Amino acid sequence: MRRIPEEVIEQIRQHFDIVDLISEYVPLKRSGRSFVGLCPFHSEKTPSFSVSPTKQVYHCFGCGAGGNSISFVMHMENLSFVEAVEHLAKRAGIHLPERDESDKDSPEAIRRREMLRCHDLAAKFYHHILLNTEAGVPALQYLQRRGLTLPTIEEFQLGFAPDRWDLLLTFFKKRGFEEEFLERAGLLSASQNQPGRYFDRFRGRVMFPIQDGQGRVIGFGGRILGKGEPKYLNSPETELFQKGRHLYNLHRARPFIRQQGRTILLEGYMDVIMAHQYGIRNVVAALGTALTLEQAKILKRNGNEIVMMYDGDRAGQNASVRSSEVITEAGGVPRVTVLPDGLDPDEFLRKFGTESFERIVEEGTISSTAFKLKMLRSNSQLSTQEGVIAFLSEAVRIIAEAKSPVERETYLRELAGEFNVSLESLKEEMKMVISNQKVGDKPASKWNTNINNGESMFRKAQSPLPAHIQAERKLLSLMLIDPGVARQVKETIVDEFSVEEHAALAVHLYLYYGNHAESNPAHFISRLDDDNLVRLASQLSLEAESTGNRPGLADEYIQRMQMHQAEKRLQLIPKEMEAAAKNGDFETLRHLAQEQIELRKKTR
Repeated sequence: MRRIPEEVIEQIRQHFDIVDLISEYVPLKRSGRSFVGLCPFHSEKTPSFSVSPTKQVYHCFGCGAGGNSISFVMHMENLSFVEAVEHLAKRAGIHLPERDESDKDSPEAIRRREMLRCHDLAAKFYHHILLNTEAGVPALQYLQRRGLTLPTIEEFQLGFAPDRWDLLLTFFKKRGFEEEFLERAGLLSASQNQPGRYFDRFRGRVMFPIQDGQGRVIGFGGRILGKGEPKYLNSPETELFQKGRHLYNLHRARPFIRQQGRTILLEGYMDVIMAHQYGIRNVVAALGTALTLEQAKILKRNGNEIVMMYDGDRAGQNASVRSSEVITEAGGVPRVTVLPDGLDPDEFLRKFGTESFERIVEEGTISSTAFKLKMLRSNSQLSTQEGVIAFLSEAVRIIAEAKSPVERETYLRELAGEFNVSLESLKEEMKMVISNQKVGDKPASKWNTNINNGESMFRKAQSPLPAHIQAERKLLSLMLIDPGVARQVKETIVDEFSVEEHAALAVHLYLYYGNHAESNPAHFISRLDDDNLVRLASQLSLEAESTGNRPGLADEYIQRMQMHQAEKRLQLIPKEMEAAAKNGDFETLRHLAQEQIELRKKTR
């Protein structure tokens, strides 16, 4: 792993005020000495996400996520620690020292770095062929007929893979790359008929580089030029590329999504590129697959509202319904826009332009519930009584899935008025649906196995902790802000921490204050490599800020902890005395009796 000097990491951390940095992702409001907002890591309606400008840390009291500016970027951008530091250093204009021989990367890290290099080279190779060779002329003419300008083609680094079996293979072999490695990277395919033979995966295709959140090429989508199947071919699943975890154009769209609080989710590469060319910048696509929960969570972290604008055919409508359910599960707000006359976004923009597109997004977007009801209506036989009853029954089931009671009430009233049925009967029907199917206002689902689920954390917070554990937590919070308390605890307490994580955090604090004279919670947290300790430290530092310190407070907590240890010891002594008596060990019996007397004095 690359080693970055601690002083450089601290320089990067100090460059960014944590409130300003997190505000780029999450709207924050001042609340006392802290700032609060809705947590980007789990679904919630009441803000439980707190950011301390004085401590330079954040903590969510709902799901337990916490840390400093670097750990926040790690979680938001799905980066390793080193990648997050490199990302922030680049933003800050801070030079990172070059790698030296002692920076030994793991084989996996080396392989990943080489795969990134290969994809970057392949993208440049295909792009060069498109723009600078005779072989690329038909593909370039195709893209221009589709309405793409040369600046757009260059910005998206579009390319062309000629219909040759070994063009890319030869290109890489000249640069010393092995065929097996290139096949593992997804750039070559292995022959089924001739073991040990490899050939170019992409042939005769217009190439669309797929980038990760940092703009690094990790895969490709290839569209056949002319006739052939499949029409679109993506890179296979590799160590770099998992199509369910990435979104096309996210790295360009992210700042505009955060600014507007809205993502426009399109179906294809050309839709996204054309929208970008026409000035619609908050657009992404799901890489030719149904939207996954992980993709929906990525979008939700950047903006709550997700507008689906798929093709107007039956497949597109069904995809909108499926995606809306995934978005809801991720805690986002799904909405649907259907373009007129069955046009896709690419065609609509070329025909009507930017203003019409923006107008239809603003005025023609409906909730996912309204869209499902619209689809249901178009497929129902409303000319018969049986058809109306069947429609109303299914409509109530759809409405019951809406999160908001106000939204449910509104749709039920509309149905009651339109079909001349009582609102009470529809409400009774919905109660039966909710009772049978257990839908409605559901708690947030798990968002990430690395961060505690919000519901379970909330329940834990509601159950009062035993007094000695509360004392441990409060003592640790004082140790985080006061080196003197840490020294006092180190000299006074040996094994009194009963919670393993509390004891581990205390040891880290002893080591930290051995090298640093003053407290700095954000800097201390940056030195922790255990996610559980990071979350614990961030929460305790915020608790310390709200409760403060006073003379004698640490003594009270230490006394409470020592009393608990004495009580535990008193429970064990009778059995030890009984065993000593049976063995005739009167000396041990005398010592135990004396210990019992002393401990009882302490616990009075």
